[in-house]
Amino acid sequence: MGKRISYLLIAFLLVVSNLIFAQTENPYLDFNPENLKNNKDYVKNFNPTNYSHKILYGCLRDIVDAARAQYAYCPPIKMDNIMLDSAATMQAEYQAYKEERTVENVAPYRTTEQRLKKYGLGTRGTELTSRAKATLGAEEYCYYDLCLEWVKQLLKNAKTAAVLLDRQYTYLGFGYAFDQYMKYAYASFVFANDRVFNEAKPLPFAKDLPYTKTKMGLQPFDAQLCRKCMNDKNVEMLTDILSVQDGKVYFVIDDAKLLKKVIGKEGDAIVLDFVQHSQYPCDGSNQVDQDRPNHGFMTKAITLEQIVAKNQVSEKKSTKLYAPVADIPEELPEDADFDVNIILIKDGKYVCRDVIKKQIECKHADYKEKMFFLPDTTTIKSKGEWLPVAEEHTVEFRVPFDDKKLDYTFDDIRPYFPSMPEFDVLKVEIVANTSINYAADATQQKNLKRRAESISTALKNEFSDNTFPITIKYGDTWEEFKKDIVNHEVYYDLSLGTKQEAINLLRANGGILAKELDEEYLKKHRYALLKVYVKYNIDGDNEQKFAVDKFNKMVVTKNQGLAMAVQQYIMKQVANKNYDFRAVLQMEIPNKSAYQPFLINQCYLQNLIDGDITDKNAYAMRQAAALVPNNQIAQFNKVVADIAAGNSYTDAAEITTRQGEIDRLYSYNQLPQDQVNNLNLEFQFQVIDYLKSKPASVENNILLENTYAKIKAIRNPVLSSWQNAYKLASVFIKNKDYVYAFELMEPFALDAKVSNDFLFSFISLGAIREELYMSAIFTKAVARAAEKDAARLCALFDKLPVIIFDNKEVKEIICKSCNK
Repeated sequence: MGKRISYLLIAFLLVVSNLIFAQTENPYLDFNPENLKNNKDYVKNFNPTNYSHKILYGCLRDIVDAARAQYAYCPPIKMDNIMLDSAATMQAEYQAYKEERTVENVAPYRTTEQRLKKYGLGTRGTELTSRAKATLGAEEYCYYDLCLEWVKQLLKNAKTAAVLLDRQYTYLGFGYAFDQYMKYAYASFVFANDRVFNEAKPLPFAKDLPYTKTKMGLQPFDAQLCRKCMNDKNVEMLTDILSVQDGKVYFVIDDAKLLKKVIGKEGDAIVLDFVQHSQYPCDGSNQVDQDRPNHGFMTKAITLEQIVAKNQVSEKKSTKLYAPVADIPEELPEDADFDVNIILIKDGKYVCRDVIKKQIECKHADYKEKMFFLPDTTTIKSKGEWLPVAEEHTVEFRVPFDDKKLDYTFDDIRPYFPSMPEFDVLKVEIVANTSINYAADATQQKNLKRRAESISTALKNEFSDNTFPITIKYGDTWEEFKKDIVNHEVYYDLSLGTKQEAINLLRANGGILAKELDEEYLKKHRYALLKVYVKYNIDGDNEQKFAVDKFNKMVVTKNQGLAMAVQQYIMKQVANKNYDFRAVLQMEIPNKSAYQPFLINQCYLQNLIDGDITDKNAYAMRQAAALVPNNQIAQFNKVVADIAAGNSYTDAAEITTRQGEIDRLYSYNQLPQDQVNNLNLEFQFQVIDYLKSKPASVENNILLENTYAKIKAIRNPVLSSWQNAYKLASVFIKNKDYVYAFELMEPFALDAKVSNDFLFSFISLGAIREELYMSAIFTKAVARAAEKDAARLCALFDKLPVIIFDNKEVKEIICKSCNK
């Protein structure tokens, strides 16, 4: 019992936890494609008594295309159709006459359908109307302002916005008119697709038609009645359970209860529509009356009760169904190739959906989205933007003298030369020092000079540009000697007298005291002090070394603002692939809380270098996050590191804990929501994988369905890559949510980089619904597939329903590519 409650709790959390992140505001309110103002004609002053129809028409077209492209990924809509424009203009003029925004007119042209028929079109069109100020008097008011106001009025309302952005519409008829006072401009928009051009509409008494001429009492689509079944994925099963055997159509299903979910309510029914392939000849017009709900010969309405009554499964307790639902119409020739489509009926007569056979392709959709940490560029405020400049710098170091060595090479100097980025030497100052016991020794002074000059020569030989000046000075170390010897328990008094008194004592008795103090004191006072003035060389690859060195120096000097500025510059260069892995490895950052942002960014940089999150880098990020637990970026990155470790969940409780961690991230104001969404989405993939590895149960099914629902609620409008879109689409294809899978892939469908498998999967998904296969993006995808692999495209279309050829451009592409 406790386990069951746990599962149900998780299911509840998966649905509820993201409700607070759902977008409830109208997403189109800020629509304003200002780039169109670059067209000088569009920003000309608009005067309703003296204007250019061509400019107005073109501006309106571009603004409509901009809205459909921005919000629905639609290619440009087709305009300039005189019949559609005439129907729209008729209604615009009526609105202007009535000074009222309306889609209704007076008899006999009261409805949009009647007006379309007046101009020789079919009835499959949808009309929207709009009103805008025709002028603002003395204020500036251009063509762009007028057209934008017309379109924004449509976007303000969810229902009208849905029509404007509906992908199935590929044609737009547009008309406008001004009221008698030139105060308002009224517009009509008639949206349609190829089915509005009813070229094969029969004469009233035509005979021998390849389709049922009467409508059998069926009524057009009713949005309210059909709302639920339009998005019910269970409807797709209807053609899956259909089979044709011995002149009859059968429904065959293991669990008849599933069928009841689809057509089990009062008034529910189906109609079978038998469509012959010969109705869509490549060398002629489609033999279909587009004003009818059917394409071919159709049966009378068939209810669930009638289907169950014909069930041939005799076992009483069996849930299986094997029932002949209809005979193949006698009108069909014996050798006819045909499809059996299913028209879904609600409330006894309203046509809601045309359910057609499916041939979904989904190959090679496995893909692991690369995960990336977020950099922390806010905790420590950067001191502006840092750019590398060839700075001058001075380094100072000692080279100790060896009493047995007189001539020095650069190999003797190298161990003491500080490590630096590439540089050019400007000048060098050498101070050669000897211990005070050698101060007046002529031989030692000669040796000192020789050593100093050899160091000068070594420097000249080492650096290619040996024109830099070198100065040599000589000195002793009396002051250093006093500081050191004052701490000696016995000979501290050497520091109390004069320099000469100290020298005399050291040399007395053959220098016995000097020998005693030499190893610990005097020896280290014999050295060359080098002061090297340099200018850093930041050309080419040298820049990376310079930038990292600069960062390390700023960290050491605790100049955190400048260190952050330098690190941000390095991050840009790594992201642009200008710097390599050494930029990360050579950063020297203390493992302390005060340096947490730098450590986080170092892990982020390693993430960029690796292209994904390795176990080693994930561990480093967890360690960095633990330094300051309340850092929002750190907590996000910790969860990213945990998710990147993969699906290793042992029970449902662990999933609940991880989901809670992710949900808390939404309350952090420093985190970009799209990044949290991506992380959450990756976790949902892991939840699905976990559930599919477990035995089927009611609890698991509930959790799985709610995981799918959560993905829909949290995903970003456009996924991060076409690969990830394809991967997620494949998940929903397996869940039979085909339209949603299509929508996931749609933003990338025309991307030249997508694989052929992606492209053909997208086409196969689009072929399942009229509103998809009539769209311009479907047409363009088919055209691209014909260019890439015509043979594969032809093989796919041989399996698809022929009514897709209602899309005339698609028909032309297939007929040409497949030599039909």
